[in-house]
Amino acid sequence: MAERSDPLLVEHLEPLDGLRLVRQAPPPGAGSFSATYVGPAGWAYDPPGAGGTARLVSQLVTSAAGPYDRVELARRLDRLGAVLNRRAAPESAEVTVWGPAESWVPLLEILSWVVRRPRFEPDDVRRGLRQLAEHQLREATQPGHRAERELLHRIFPAEHPYRETGSGSRASLRALTRRRLVRFHEEHFTADGGLLVVTVPARAEVVRREARRLFRSFPGSRAPGAPQLPRARAPGGRATIDLPGRSQVEVRLGGPSIARSDPAFPAAFLANELLGGRPLLNRLFQRVRERGGLAYHASSDLEAMRWGGYWVALAGTGADRWRKVVPMLDGELRRLRAERVGPAELRTVRESAIGEIPLSLESTAEAHELAVDAGYHQLAADHWRRWPQTLREVRPEAVRDAARRAFAEDGSVAVVVGPLKAGTSGPGSSATA
Repeated sequence: MAERSDPLLVEHLEPLDGLRLVRQAPPPGAGSFSATYVGPAGWAYDPPGAGGTARLVSQLVTSAAGPYDRVELARRLDRLGAVLNRRAAPESAEVTVWGPAESWVPLLEILSWVVRRPRFEPDDVRRGLRQLAEHQLREATQPGHRAERELLHRIFPAEHPYRETGSGSRASLRALTRRRLVRFHEEHFTADGGLLVVTVPARAEVVRREARRLFRSFPGSRAPGAPQLPRARAPGGRATIDLPGRSQVEVRLGGPSIARSDPAFPAAFLANELLGGRPLLNRLFQRVRERGGLAYHASSDLEAMRWGGYWVALAGTGADRWRKVVPMLDGELRRLRAERVGPAELRTVRESAIGEIPLSLESTAEAHELAVDAGYHQLAADHWRRWPQTLREVRPEAVRDAARRAFAEDGSVAVVVGPLKAGTSGPGSSATA
């Protein structure tokens, strides 16, 4: 019984018509419930010439569904003390409901309506299109958003599923009719290829019974095939985009990387924590921001997904300092690839990462994220229980070797976006860190 109530353990239950089902116990004493549907509905599946489809569908499914229009759905959630969230990514789309544990069955029913029977009402579609157009404007004019978009365009070739940010173009938005949105939903919010993760105190057999009752029919029956993966190109070099009048310059260095299933992922995870992932302790923060005083922020990310991934080292700085920041980021990357990390530094960063796991069990919502990750990547039931030992078994030389692959110099590029000439920044643009 103790193991059944351990939120670090997940139960992979028997699939329901292809829908994979995962059950997780909430943290002890928690009074809330979470459930997430994950479907093969990311923007890598956007039809040709219809960029933005997946993002817009993901947004609209939580607006009105089944017996509820937009206002009725909001009021129903309010009465239950619950919230709906959604997220779109290249490979998938997620919809999550969170609320009181005693209301888990009616909340799971709401999730089932949202996932299976969204309304796509005309007013909601028009509102969503306006919001997506506003997002496109931010991507074009805000240094951080623009740097992310330009980096992906330079890492990945045309037709690669990770190349776009999912917001489409002005022309593609004009192609997004309600009929196309409904068709995308029917083809991509499916049982086959989908995942339902439920964090609730109820026993597995009860969870499966309610899931079967509520998710018994989907518009589509078969999951779409995964997109082709053309090889990432290797242009190298630097791209600079001048945006006068902005408050800071955003710097990105990045390149293609490994998938989450790669055996080197634990060592690559620690390599990223050392470089820029672990708050305050990472090298980029200490070197570029603390000692150098050259940046407003400095960090790194390793986006290891199912089909592959990419890495990015990033910093925000002033117009008069970016030329110093770029070689500093590059220097820390070279050091990570070339040098064996010291045992003391590795131990400090590793134990900090391990110490974060208990903090993830302070609320149902945070613990639920662990279960969604385990379910999506089909990790072992005890993956999170074994994760600390997995990290402690990673040797310093393995971190260096993993960095050479996961943060490879081949295929990497630098992107600099913002007011590139000193004196062209807007108000509040002082480069003092």
